Amino acid sequence: WAVARQPARSDLALDRWDLVVSPAGRLARGGVELTDLVTRFGSPLHVVWAAALDRNVAEAMAPLGDVGTTASDIFISYKTNPVPGVLRRLHAHGIGAEVISPYELWLARRLGVPADRIIYNGPAKSAASLRDAVAAGVRLINANSLGDVDAIGAAAAQVRGVASLGLRISLPSMWGGQFGLAATSSAPVQAVHAARAHGSLDLRALHFHRGFAIRTAADMTGYVAEVLAFCDDLRRRTGWHPSVLDLGGSLTTPTVGAVPARQHRLNRAFATDLLPPDPDGCLTVGAASRLAADLVGRHARAVGLDAPTVVLEPGRALTGDTQLLLTTVQDVKDDGALRHAVLDAGMNVAEPTSSEYHQLFSATAPHAPAAHSYRLVGPICTPADVVYNNWRLPPLAPGHVLAIMDTGAYFVPFSTAFSFPRPAIVLQTGAGVQVLRRAETFEDLAGLDAPEPTG
Repeated sequence: WAVARQPARSDLALDRWDLVVSPAGRLARGGVELTDLVTRFGSPLHVVWAAALDRNVAEAMAPLGDVGTTASDIFISYKTNPVPGVLRRLHAHGIGAEVISPYELWLARRLGVPADRIIYNGPAKSAASLRDAVAAGVRLINANSLGDVDAIGAAAAQVRGVASLGLRISLPSMWGGQFGLAATSSAPVQAVHAARAHGSLDLRALHFHRGFAIRTAADMTGYVAEVLAFCDDLRRRTGWHPSVLDLGGSLTTPTVGAVPARQHRLNRAFATDLLPPDPDGCLTVGAASRLAADLVGRHARAVGLDAPTVVLEPGRALTGDTQLLLTTVQDVKDDGALRHAVLDAGMNVAEPTSSEYHQLFSATAPHAPAAHSYRLVGPICTPADVVYNNWRLPPLAPGHVLAIMDTGAYFVPFSTAFSFPRPAIVLQTGAGVQVLRRAETFEDLAGLDAPEPTG
């Protein structure tokens, strides 16, 4: 009864990703067949589409020059896609760096990002990295706890500098736990007083991160209203208000969405289709920036304050739909029950497919009828290595290439060298293709081990 009432999947259009079917009947982009990329660079293979990156950045940066609006700014979340070749392209358009670890801070500096275009977040900042950040003069260091306020102040004093400080606040609807000062506690007030009394701290900002997806204008409006209500209450208790309001990330990729639990269960048990999200109602980075700045500006005018600069730290919304993952069928196991297709990409390189909808296309035969339902599994020797529980596809055989879409957020940083080296990453600019990161070799995987003892 439940299965009979489930709609069939209607695949999102190929041209959303600038994809076409070549005269030879294979999936292509920029005049290049995707199967040819596998032949040239191996499989699995991450392919970044430069035109999509450039479009997303241009859209995100457009509101920043609007006259007569509250100032706003954009910083890319490094943890989302920490590939230097991708980050360089984003920074070339003026986007800043939001980093959450000593390594990411080091990487931003190595990529030549000016210190005043870096925001340092995260719950585990080393003392050495804090000293480096203060000495360099980064835009903001957002404290995650009362202890973090003390640590940042101590680091600033050690280098005889002044840290530009923000306080991360955890509202009841946001991630809590190890993240931020709980808004319902006395910690935010204590942190404001401690920071303002410290000679090496310049308290400028409040930092929030919703954690849960911001997909629509209603989501953003409700989120900003909650943030502003907290700001008003904190001002009443301390007499202080921020000059920078950092709203964090959580903006989504239009063509990616969490799979509802019921839909996931029916797909696994009865081979019903997973259904794509509606991409047209999704808030873009530019629209989110414009909306947030407008809401903050109107509120500031209503209470008679100067409007703070609004900062967004998007990741998925900038890079999610700019990359795809090519994977090749290694074997097809058909023993009369559920057909299993064994891929060379599994949980080691495609972990997000376990909880998110990612459109899947046949790169080898994109227009062939989707006649069979397959469980698509990876190469790791565990039953947990399932990429798609059930997906209808044309008849598969070893060598058939599939394209997993929207892999530009968390696929690369979540990847591991679990039994297999990690794949290459290439950047496609029209018909031109360049390697951003070569595929790992067996020697790479053992290269950090101590040599065998001799004698």
